[in-house]
Amino acid sequence: MSGIVKQVGYDFKVEISDYLSGLKEVLDRLDLNEINTVISKLIEVNQRQGFIYIFGNGGSASTASHFVNDFNKGVSEKLGKKFRFVCLNDSVSTIMAIANDVSYDQIFKIQLENYLTPNDVVIGISGSGNSKNVLAAIEYANSVGAETIGLVGYNGGKLKQIASASIHVPIDDMQKVEDVHMIMDHLMMFILKDYLERWAG
Repeated sequence: MSGIVKQVGYDFKVEISDYLSGLKEVLDRLDLNEINTVISKLIEVNQRQGFIYIFGNGGSASTASHFVNDFNKGVSEKLGKKFRFVCLNDSVSTIMAIANDVSYDQIFKIQLENYLTPNDVVIGISGSGNSKNVLAAIEYANSVGAETIGLVGYNGGKLKQIASASIHVPIDDMQKVEDVHMIMDHLMMFILKDYLERWAG
């Protein structure tokens, strides 16, 4: 055991408290009408059995994948009309092919060109609201008449301006923006699982 130094006594309680306080503060500043609008759109697309295409970069890509799991399995287990979420950042080979042969900015748009109809909903996740590949896909979705939703942070960026609806996390902190986007997934999952099983399954 020689050479191994056991370090004890670290105390990060002030930093922990500061982070959690900032998260609580931004949660209190969320626009409940924005969240309610997005929940309503998800109910409507479920009832008409449209597809929901979702995507993002980095941590937002993980959030998009998590949405698919929570809605296609968690919410849909007991429903007659199941959710049809598709995550466009889950196929590594497709993304790499488009990025290599065309442009990384087109990785989501080109996939939508294969599938999207006006019956569907497209959800783009971008902390800054300015990710070029997310914007390109949302602009394309708007052009074909699909409903579009943005999950954004900071000042909302261009995505908040061009999406049909959005949930804006008003803080200039990427980690807290991503935290709240993940909370929105679980919040909507919790609400919709209960509502649809009781009233509209």
